[in-house]
Formats: sequence, structure tokens, C-alpha cells
Amino acid sequence: MATQKPVEWVSSLICRFEERLPNRAGPQTCTSRMNEEHSKQCLIQISRYRFSLVISGLTKILQRVNESFMMMMTGSKPHGPEMERNCYESLLIVLDTLERCLSNQPKDTTRFDETMNVKILLREICQFLEVPIPNDSTNQQLKTLASKVLFALSINFFNAVFNRISARLQELSTSTEENPDYSDIELIHHINVDVVKLVKLLNETILKFKLLKKSAHQVLMTALEKAIWNWMDTYPHEFAEVQKNPNEDLAKCCEGLFDILDSFADTKKGRATHAWPLQMMLLILSPKVLEEIVNADTGAPCSPRHSKKKLFIDSVRRAVSSPNNSKQLTEAAVVTCVKLCKASTYINNLDSSNVVFTLVQSVINDLKNMLFNPLKPFSRGQNWVSNDIELMIDCFVSCFRIKPHNNEALKVCLNPNFPSTYHYVLIISLYRIVTQPRLSWWPNIDLVYSKSSELRSMFTDTLNKVTQGYIAHTPLRMIQSLTLKSKDSTSKFKEKGEEVPGYRNLLFWMVRLIHADPMLMLNNQGKTGHEIQISTLELINGLVSLVHQPTMPDVAQEAMEALLILHQPDKIEIWNPEAPINTFWDVSSQVLFSISQKLIQHQIVNYTDILKWLREILICRNEFLSRHKDYANVGSHIPICKQAHIKLDVVFFMYLWSIDIEAVLVAMSCFSLLCEEADIRSGSDEVTVTFLLPNYHLYQELAQASTVLTTGRAALQKRIMVLLRKIEHCVNGVQPAWEETFRNWEGSTKLLTSYPKAKLEDGQMEPFHRSVGKRRASHQNSDHELEEQINEWANMTGFLCALGGVCLQRKSPSKPPTGTVDPRKSSVLPNTSQEVQYCPVTQFVGQLLRLLACNNEKFGNPIQKHVKELVGH
Repeated sequence: MATQKPVEWVSSLICRFEERLPNRAGPQTCTSRMNEEHSKQCLIQISRYRFSLVISGLTKILQRVNESFMMMMTGSKPHGPEMERNCYESLLIVLDTLERCLSNQPKDTTRFDETMNVKILLREICQFLEVPIPNDSTNQQLKTLASKVLFALSINFFNAVFNRISARLQELSTSTEENPDYSDIELIHHINVDVVKLVKLLNETILKFKLLKKSAHQVLMTALEKAIWNWMDTYPHEFAEVQKNPNEDLAKCCEGLFDILDSFADTKKGRATHAWPLQMMLLILSPKVLEEIVNADTGAPCSPRHSKKKLFIDSVRRAVSSPNNSKQLTEAAVVTCVKLCKASTYINNLDSSNVVFTLVQSVINDLKNMLFNPLKPFSRGQNWVSNDIELMIDCFVSCFRIKPHNNEALKVCLNPNFPSTYHYVLIISLYRIVTQPRLSWWPNIDLVYSKSSELRSMFTDTLNKVTQGYIAHTPLRMIQSLTLKSKDSTSKFKEKGEEVPGYRNLLFWMVRLIHADPMLMLNNQGKTGHEIQISTLELINGLVSLVHQPTMPDVAQEAMEALLILHQPDKIEIWNPEAPINTFWDVSSQVLFSISQKLIQHQIVNYTDILKWLREILICRNEFLSRHKDYANVGSHIPICKQAHIKLDVVFFMYLWSIDIEAVLVAMSCFSLLCEEADIRSGSDEVTVTFLLPNYHLYQELAQASTVLTTGRAALQKRIMVLLRKIEHCVNGVQPAWEETFRNWEGSTKLLTSYPKAKLEDGQMEPFHRSVGKRRASHQNSDHELEEQINEWANMTGFLCALGGVCLQRKSPSKPPTGTVDPRKSSVLPNTSQEVQYCPVTQFVGQLLRLLACNNEKFGNPIQKHVKELVGH
């Protein structure tokens, strides 16, 4: 069909893509996510050959989904939180697909039909960019993706975007509106411009600037400056070429626009704030002119034509070096000098003759004194706090790239006694240095590794400040026993409500920085092995405490990523280079113990994600052990190591009865990693795998069963029960898993048999049912919840029956055989013997048989049915 009827085939594919979106198909599972991704990849590939058809189809889907989303957001369409979430995720998927289709286009596709489709798409995308963004991450993410779509679109269809901007400038030049809409001008922020497109934008501005109102001037100047930075970031080689061989067209329009802005800024001092930074950038793009102006300081001739430009440079220098001048001019000069320093880092420092460096050296010390002086913090007022912080970050990064070995700003920002604003500036700056695509002459982040100790102290201090309102004051080395704090602590936190969000944001970025480059916290040069191990343990346990912190899901996710990076084999080597294997067993076992304990207690709501993450951690552990297979058991005999393995066993067994099939499959697959670890360890000493893992062969069977296609949850549970009955050794986590499941089963049984007297929403089973509710995010009605509850109860019952036999053997190993007496019958009798009282398996069997007479109106029949089926096995 793809070759015979391509249009129909593509249309069919687009329909299938839409049907698989969450707003149509419901919350995504692992399988549906894979199907959606497959459809997306197909559309991306086909868009190279059927661009108009794909873009037109995706635009229509975007229109429909956005219309539904807006109706929900405005309240005109009844909906639950799940429907809103599904629409939001669908928008993200469609926008991402559009961006990747547009980025995948060859450069020479601009037919008429494509241009028309692009105009329609542009209209839709603008709706996302026009939305004012409060403190709402939902809108921010949509706007970010829409910006990426527009950036990709403008690569091949620049004229469509440019014409929209130009038309709006024309309208504004004749408009009499008091509060006109500038959103189309702000499109300049998001477009892809090379040097040719930049010249076109600047020339258009020269034509229209004088006809616009003051408010439009400010919007346009900000947008143009952003366009220049976008060009320098996207095409740094073009900027470098302009510095070596000036572009005449660019220099001409830069000079023309500079003169217009100069007359604009001259009329009022306040206007310098908007005009000066752009004027400085225009001069940097005219290297011959700037060279003549700067060299005039040493007596070289300067053309009268450039006298105003020289006056501008002198004004900027004077304003930044003499704070007693006008506050507005000083602030404008600071902003301008930061832009100058930042731009200089895009010029190869081997080109020492470039006068931009000379100009930078004349202002950089004054600039640092203005921005990094704790005794007199730089501030343009409460409304400019975020802008001022951004300015400090740009200055810090630029100073590091200009003078990496002489960075006074680093000393200020590391000082624990200074305000946390400086700490935040430091962490964001380091993150940008690590993550931004590097130009070859930029210094490496490893120059800061020597400050690891100070950074770790900052992390621990920030962690304590953030968590003191939520978590008990427990030493980080004992973090596995963390519990939620009392009401007194919560009220204490609220009293400091203004401080904590700032520290919380700082903590988020510190964790993200660890994820980006863990060596910034791991470097321990000059310390003893014992000290290194203690600092590593403190860092890692601090991150672990954040993984199961329900109040900060964003920080928890970053902490998981950071811990995964820290478990990469090459990073484990650095935990303690003097004794890497011993340290590995100690530190990693504490991580596994802590996370497993929370999973067992159902204290982590996103447990399926945690199980997947745990699987990745185990993969990393095995890779590390493989590198040291000859010494893999060194240090593995400490108590925490044995306890961690037991807890892992318990976790993987207990999640076999989950109602989330994805969690079940992940838990099953993890058994193979336990087998792999046993294989590696058995090679280092003369021990067998069954000595390390007595149920080795059964674990392999469980893992293998996770790869077999199943026809549903019930079929999977039956397969698991068959395998569990084959377990012969009640060791490690088998007994604890059975007992913990039995405890949950008793509570669930009591709840079901007393329904409706004890309803789910009454919270009587809060610790357990909180996780149940989270498992199925689509719980919109109590009937569905109750159905899931009875299904989970049935899974638990099957699990307890399957493992009960092997657990019973362990409970009474020295007792004589009971002959023909059926233990299930004896357990029905009144509690007359200690044997019944102290054997949970016989207690379970007795309670199970009593349920054959359960007469609950709602659950009596299904309970009896399940018991008969399970006892029959």
C-alpha cells in the first residue's frame, strides 16, 4: 500500500498516530509508549518525502488537541485531572514530532503547498508562544517545545516567519492602540538566523524603527539582541569569520542601526538600559570600526564619523568605574559590560590582537566589583531579581573563560557565610560550563575540581536546610532510617517559608550538577582512603534521602539520575581509589538497603520507575564487579551487604503480586541480575552460585518468564505461581517477603470483608493504599478502585499459597511429620496450641479457609471463588 497508494498510507499512519495519543488512548503504559514512539519515527522518516502531507496532518492534530486542552483549562469542558494530563502529554508528543520532522528536512524544500501548510502551522505555534507564563511548569514546557518547533521551522521557511514579523512592524508603525500586541515581534527570540538572515532583520529594523512607539522600541531591541546571541550560538564559525574578515553588509547595517539607537538613548538616561547592550553588540559585529575607536586611546587617529561611537564606549567605561554616577547609567553600563565579556569568549583567545580583549580588560575588574561584592550587592530592584541573577551568571561564566586561574568571583560564591544567591549563581554557572557545547578554546571544568570539598559542604548544608522541615535530623551516614517529621517540624518549616523555596531550587540545581559532572563532588585529592570513603558515603546517602522524598518529585528524579551516574563503573573506582571494592560493597549496599526498605513499606509512590532505576543500578554494579571478578568478594562479608541482598529479594518477590503488570515484569527481570552477580562472585573464590544464591535456577526461570509474551495479568500471575511453588530453599528474602505480604494481606482482607463499613477512602489502609491509588492513575470511580483492590488481594493470596509450603518447612524443621494430618484442617481449630499461634503460615491457611464462608454482599462471591481456585491447587 505504501508504494501503490502513498497518500492513503500516510493518512492512515497519521490517524494511527493520533489514536495512540494519551488523550485518545488513555494514560501511557510501557507498550503504548513504545508504539507511539514507533509511529513517531515513521512519520519523521516519511516527512522527508511527503512533507506537506505529514505537516498538514500533524497541524490538524495539534489544533484538535489544543482546542480540547484550552476548553479544559478554561473550565468550559467538564474533565478530571487525568484527562487534563492526557491532553497535556499529547501536546508534548505532537510538538516534539513536529520539531523533529522540521529538523529532518533537506534544505531545498520550499514549494507553494508547503509554504501554505507552514503558515497554518505558524499560526498554531504562535498561540503557545503568546501564553503569558505564571509560575507554571506546564505552560513553560509547552512554550519551550513550541520555541523549538519555530526554530526548526525557520531554518527552511524563514520568509514565512519574517513576513509575519515585517507585517506586524508595519501595522505597529501606523497603529494608534494604547496597548498593542507585540507577540509577533517576539517571534524574533525563537528563530534560526544565519548572517544573511541577520542582515535582513537589521535592515528591516532600520526601515521601521523611527516610526514605532517607545514601548515597541524596547521590545524590538530586546528581540534583536536575542537574535544576535542565537546566531552566535548556532553559527559560531560565522561570527569568528566576521572577526577575521568583516562582512561589509553586516557592518553597514550595524553602523546605521547604531546611529539610530544613539539618538534614541540620548533623549533620556533610562533608555540606555535597552539601547546600550544592543549598541555594544553592533560594534562588536563591526570589528574595523571598534578597532579604530579602541586604538584611539593610545593616540591613533579616529574618524570624526565614529566620534559618537567613541563617546559611547567612554560613557560605558566611566559609568561602570564610577558608581557615583547616575544609577540608571551605572546599571545600563553593568549590563553592557557583561554582554561585552560574554561576546569576547566567542573569539579565539589566540587572536590576541582583537581589540575586544583590550576593551574587556579595561572594564572586567570594575564589573566584578559591582556584581560580586557581598558588602554592597548589585540590585536593580525587586522586579529585576531574576534578571540580576542571570547577569551574575553570565558574568561568572565569562570571567571563568577569560581568566580561568584568577577567578575572584569563585571565592565569593563558595563562601558559606555569604547569601545563598551567590551559591545559586555558582551552581548554575558551573552547570552551564559543563553542559554548553564547548568552543575549542574554552577552559575545561576540571579546573574547579579542586573545590570539591567546599561544594560537598554546600550540598550537605543546603540539603539539611531544605529537608529540616520534612525529615528528622538524622546523620547522613544513617540515612536509611529516615522518617517523616512531626507536625512541630512542619510548622517550623512554614515559618521559614520565604527561605526554603530558594534553598530548594538551589538543591535541585546542585543535584542536577552532580548528574552533569559528578567529579565536581567526588574529587578528594590529598585525603586518606578513610576520609574519602566517608565523604563519598555522605554524598551518596544524601542523594538517596532525596529519592524517597515525596514532597519534591523533581529533585527526586534528578537524584536518581545522579546516583545512576555515580554507579557507573569508572565513577565507583573514585569512591575510594585506595580500596574500591571494599568501598563499593559498603556504600552501594547502603543505597540498595535504603531504597528497598522504602519500596517494601510502600513509601515510594512512583515505585515502577524506582524498580526500573534499581534495575539499572544493578546492571552498573555487575559491570563494575566484572571488571574486578578476581577480587569480587573482597569486603562483601559485612552485615549491610547481606541485609541489602535480603531486602532486594523481598522487593522483587513482593512486587510479583502488584496489579501493575509493568512493575511485575521489571521485578521478574531483576532476578536475572541477581543471578549474574552470583555468577561473577562465584568465579573469584571457590564457591558455587547455589551457595551464594540457593534458588539460583528458579530465579533464572522467573527472569526468563518475563520475556515470554503474556495475554494479560491473570495469565502472568498463574505462570508466576507455578514457578514460586518450585522454590526449595526458604533463604534470604523468601520468608521476609512472605511475612510482609501476609501482613498486607490481613489488612486488605479485613478491609474487603467489612466493606462498606470500612471504605477505601476512609484511609484505614493509608500506607498501603496510597501506593495502590498511585499505581493506577486513572482511578476515577470507586468501582474501578474496588475491582483493582480485589484483584490485588487475589494476587497476594496466590503468592502466599505458592510460597507457603517452603516457608512452613522452615518454620518447623525439627518437628516430627504429622502423618496424615492436614495442616490446613488443624489451623481451622481454635487457637489451642502454641504451634498455631506462632506459625504465620498456619494462621494464613486458617484465615483463608474461613473466607470460604465470607458472606459480604459486595465481595463475598469473588472472595469465595478465588479461595476455592487457589486452595484447589
